[in-house]
Amino acid sequence: MSFAEIRGQDQVMQLLKNALKNERVAHAYCFAGPEGVGKKKAAIEWAKALNCENQDQAPCDHCRSCRRIGNGNHPDITILEPDGSSIKIGQVRELQRRFSFSPPDEVTRVVILHQAETLTLQAANSLLKFLEEPVTRMVAVLITEQIHSLLPTILSRCQLLRFRPLPPAWIESSLVDTGVDPAYARIAAHLVSGVEAAEKLARGDKFAPVCERMIRWMGEIPSGKSNPLVEIQTVWLADFDPGEMNLLLDLSLLWLRDLLHERLGVIGDSVFVGWKESRQHQASRWTLSSLLNGMDAVIQARQALAGPVQPQAVLERMVLSMQGGPKHVVSRRRPFQTSG
Repeated sequence: MSFAEIRGQDQVMQLLKNALKNERVAHAYCFAGPEGVGKKKAAIEWAKALNCENQDQAPCDHCRSCRRIGNGNHPDITILEPDGSSIKIGQVRELQRRFSFSPPDEVTRVVILHQAETLTLQAANSLLKFLEEPVTRMVAVLITEQIHSLLPTILSRCQLLRFRPLPPAWIESSLVDTGVDPAYARIAAHLVSGVEAAEKLARGDKFAPVCERMIRWMGEIPSGKSNPLVEIQTVWLADFDPGEMNLLLDLSLLWLRDLLHERLGVIGDSVFVGWKESRQHQASRWTLSSLLNGMDAVIQARQALAGPVQPQAVLERMVLSMQGGPKHVVSRRRPFQTSG
């Protein structure tokens, strides 16, 4: 791999190349951006570039240093991952101990903190001292998806480089190239912002069933009947984990968007390209205002799931809103009243 293979992050890569060329390398960087957009890969390539034996084409990927870093066995390149749910002070102290000895003259030590937002307060304070008073020549790279969770004192000592979400078309193309079904590759590419995360999602055992079941479920909601409410218990809560409810809602929003575009006659912008007949049939059963109301209901449900609420209550309220609002609450909830 090389800088050129970090797709979609040309501006960040150019900044790093300029820093190396002009010998203005910072002692600490923060690579911030969504999951799967190349932050960790870029950090490893940066470590290679700083230690490449062929500086005119760094990182060359051919010299001994580049190969060792690429294989993960370079003694002066350290990657800290969370130990459990956090990066702990013991890990930072061990790093300080290892870096207390001077490296060879040609080596720039690099420490990469993956999921840096998980640093405990004690570990963060210890790292802060380490950044302020490095005992050897080194560069730190903090990788995070949640930049606002980092201590401001740590962030202020880093050069911030923001990684952009990858365009869905790029992700879709990459997934298809790896053998993912094109229909599901397109959907996954619109749900997450990185190739690796999208591939993991698309290849998951439940992804296709959730897509199919969601489409049928959405097709039943405009009828105003209680079946979609019953299915919350019999299908969604019975067969899927609570964590998968977010996926259901994200898919629902994309599907309603496709139905809206179908009603408006928008051509060539569908996410669910493999379900043309279902799109056309369902779009005819929704009015423009009901589709907009439905999308708003999904967004509100997605926000509600972030709090201490029961998924069943959230999904029921969403369906009821799509079917006409609170006036339906009593009649629609009747099937569940005997379950307590």
